[in-house]
Amino acid sequence: MKPVLGIIGASKVGQTLARLWVQAGYTIGAVYNRTPAPAEHLARHVHATAVATAQEVVERADLILLTVPDDAIESVAKQLAASHLAGKGVIHTSGAADKQVLSALAAQGAMTGSLHPAYPFADVEAAVQGLAGATFALEVEDDTLVFWLTEIVQALNGVVLRIPPGGKALYHAALVIASNYAVTLYAAAERLLLTLSEDRAAVDGALNALVGATVSNLRTQGIPDALTGPLVRGDVGTIASHLTTLEEQDEQLAKVYRDLARLTFPILQARGISTEAIESLLDRK
Repeated sequence: MKPVLGIIGASKVGQTLARLWVQAGYTIGAVYNRTPAPAEHLARHVHATAVATAQEVVERADLILLTVPDDAIESVAKQLAASHLAGKGVIHTSGAADKQVLSALAAQGAMTGSLHPAYPFADVEAAVQGLAGATFALEVEDDTLVFWLTEIVQALNGVVLRIPPGGKALYHAALVIASNYAVTLYAAAERLLLTLSEDRAAVDGALNALVGATVSNLRTQGIPDALTGPLVRGDVGTIASHLTTLEEQDEQLAKVYRDLARLTFPILQARGISTEAIESLLDRK
């Protein structure tokens, strides 16, 4: 039997997951948000009741999701610790925090854990359309809660990635490198191109096509085959010219370029490409 879900925190994550789970046949018993308007908006979407307190969500649900900012999770958990929690599951959706932030609830008999969708929630409507098939990091020990969470992930055609105790910080650091810093590198590349042309649409068009094709290559070919460019070709002359112009433009970015090239060496070696000449070039000042 499917658990009745409760949402505490009408964030982008909370809104997206609640809407998708209702589409998948789950019932949302109640929604709470510190400011009522977002909860009322979400409740209308998911045929739920917007309630005045977080404790009311616990009363109306079997599985409660804390989709609140990371810094608020522990304080919300302490507020809920006075509720009747036997047989209830309470999870948070933070990528970085582990389930220990819910220890106050576990001490009162709740099943606790974390479930983090590895997806960038920049826009709710886009996420509702694009989340299907995403990977969800699952950190939980109780068998019943494992079953519930596995079921709700599979209802979204998602994939479960089990995270061992103590592994959330490393997991989240990996996601930040792949997602957040991809935006940082894009911005750096855009800034360089805008020194050559003021046509932002053309600049972004070039970068978007390149990044989109790279993501597609990663999806279809994986590592190491998705890598292209001068490192794969062993094109030392091109790399040298890159370093010269970057050092003239931005010494910090030139250092980043060198560091990223060195981080790419294991991929080159997996392709059977010698890194000796490239390494020698990178070591020159």
